[in-house]
Amino acid sequence: MINQDVSIQLAEDLGINQEGFERISKNLGRLPNLLELQIYSVMWSENVSYKSSFNWINSFPNTGANIISGARQSNAGVVDIGNGEYCVFKMGTHNHPSGIDPYQGAATCVGDVCRDIVSVGAKPIVILNSLRFGEASLDRTKWLMDEVVKGIRDYSSVLYMEKMGGEVCFNSCYDTNPLVNILVAGIVPKEKLLLNRKMIPGQLILIVGNSTGAEGVFGQDENFTIPKGNPDIGSVLIDSILKLNDENAIVRIENLDMAGIVNAVASISVHAKHGVDIDLNQIPLNQPGLGLEQVLLSRTQERMMLVIDKDKQDLVFSVFEKARIPCGKIGEITDDKTIRFTEASNVVAELNAHDLVMGYGAPQSNRKHHPILKEKDVDFLEIVPEPDNYWKVINQMVNNPNLIIKESLQLDFEEETNQSPSDAQISMKNSNGRALCFTVSGNSVYSFNNPNLGAQINIARAVRRIVCSGGKPLALNDCLNFGSPLEENVFSQFVETIKGISNASEFFDTPVVGGNVSFYNESSVLGKRVAINPTPIIGMLGVISPKTNHMSYMYRNKGDVIFLVGESRNDISGSEYLCSIHKKCNVGVPYFNLDEEKAINWTVANLIEKKLISSAHSVERGGLFFNLIESSMPLGFGFDITSPAEIRQDAFLFGEAQGRVVVSVSMENEDRFVDMMMESGVRFSTLGHVTKGELRIDDISYGSIDEYKKGYQQKAIK
Repeated sequence: MINQDVSIQLAEDLGINQEGFERISKNLGRLPNLLELQIYSVMWSENVSYKSSFNWINSFPNTGANIISGARQSNAGVVDIGNGEYCVFKMGTHNHPSGIDPYQGAATCVGDVCRDIVSVGAKPIVILNSLRFGEASLDRTKWLMDEVVKGIRDYSSVLYMEKMGGEVCFNSCYDTNPLVNILVAGIVPKEKLLLNRKMIPGQLILIVGNSTGAEGVFGQDENFTIPKGNPDIGSVLIDSILKLNDENAIVRIENLDMAGIVNAVASISVHAKHGVDIDLNQIPLNQPGLGLEQVLLSRTQERMMLVIDKDKQDLVFSVFEKARIPCGKIGEITDDKTIRFTEASNVVAELNAHDLVMGYGAPQSNRKHHPILKEKDVDFLEIVPEPDNYWKVINQMVNNPNLIIKESLQLDFEEETNQSPSDAQISMKNSNGRALCFTVSGNSVYSFNNPNLGAQINIARAVRRIVCSGGKPLALNDCLNFGSPLEENVFSQFVETIKGISNASEFFDTPVVGGNVSFYNESSVLGKRVAINPTPIIGMLGVISPKTNHMSYMYRNKGDVIFLVGESRNDISGSEYLCSIHKKCNVGVPYFNLDEEKAINWTVANLIEKKLISSAHSVERGGLFFNLIESSMPLGFGFDITSPAEIRQDAFLFGEAQGRVVVSVSMENEDRFVDMMMESGVRFSTLGHVTKGELRIDDISYGSIDEYKKGYQQKAIK
């Protein structure tokens, strides 16, 4: 038995302060042993407990007419999509592992998020990604990107998931700290949803999947290794669990990710409101000599923990035996409140789950933060001269990797799905006559300059994309990527982002149903740790009903009239143009107005419903010019447009002012379109018309679309 002084020193070595140690001792009614301190240390860490962010993310609006399970209520968000079906979707990150082993970091991120989807009974069917890398010209960036993309594709291919692309952006702030954010979605019939099923004493605890090793035990294993995924095992594990769910053989599922077995057992205990006994000798191990803390805290991949009724155990073991998936009975739910871990019949740790789990009894940290005052708006058009050669500007802009990659990924998606490309990615896999649509949206430049407004823009942009695709936005997930919460400025950025997300999600009636917080994302600059730009990523779900309302962004007919719904503005703040051409990067936020966004969305939705437009495309990164060439590329059309005299041409072509949608209208629908726009009261203007393939602006030719398309495809291959 260790004395109090030794215990206090051990606690300090594990990052537990005096107050925390006294709290543990009081709750246990005795001094903790070393294993218990190791468990508390990990469970109270930022990555597991969300101790700095819990109160803030708990403030998100997470309920609504379609919401079955919102943020903090289950392992993944659950949304009613009608006709007895639920969509389950979740976002996750593996940023730090991906900076060390990008292939495994990305692959295991896919696996982790998929298992969260399966934990509520749904089959993963679609995947999107949002990736951030450093300077595109760096060899390390190229290596990281190649390995991350390969890891995502290899894992998701084995699971036969629909790869829907996403977004990739480059910025020097990510040079040594890439971001890998993954969204996975699935479908589950209402009656098969695994949520809030009653847990009672006597039910069995099983561990299934890979044998446990020492992977991912930070601070405990001097030979620390990044956990490795095995999609072949993962796929069979998922199929077996879904088969058992069809037989109503499972009460609850926990994914074994952060803090492994301990975290899963604690979650079961707090939700059951009962204790749990676990026999560590029954846990299958993949190597000898593991310490007890390694067994309990391991992040070995492709493992899940199940709660089942005793009368179902023969069926459960039979299914896993036929699938050749290891399955072991390691414990059961008890009629008290205590978690007991035993080894060789000896109790090695006794804990109360409430003390371990955030939202129950785990301690929170109240980090310092301050209001971020809005800087005085800068009119960059007064600072930078208008280009005298737009050919030169366009040639530079089309080589900007943040603009190239957007289209090349969309081309990959179009080839895989044989669908007409749209602003949101479309899945036709649900069976109720509707189509699901998804999008991921993030812009760290906007968020760096105004975290609150940047977060709102990300949500508004996601909503706009779904509306332009013919859908109704329903709910969102988020991945919140920031530097160290110990830095007041960083935590202030985080708090302002939370406020922005809360405001916009409530405004658009898109509740937050899940997400992830990733802190300590930093790069090394001249030997100093520098936080990444605040990078909140929004993943949004919408429904297109009926499926025939799906709207593409591609031009379909020569001679169709091109209109702008919304208003052109003399604004280049925060734009790729301002950074690429004038080298003023990470400055400014474009024009944005929530009320105008809502009016434009309502109008575009009505235009689609009444079949008055042939295409719709949100104006975003790169501005109007890139919007036009993206719509032209799929079928090889072009455009002939005229810029307004009152707007400077670079702002007209490359500004990123929000609240704009470009639509094309057939000549036979033009009069009805104009009448409806006049009735709506939303500003609009005629831009020009679709051509056979030439690009003309103010009667000046800027080449053919085939030249641009060829250049994009060549860059996508490199």
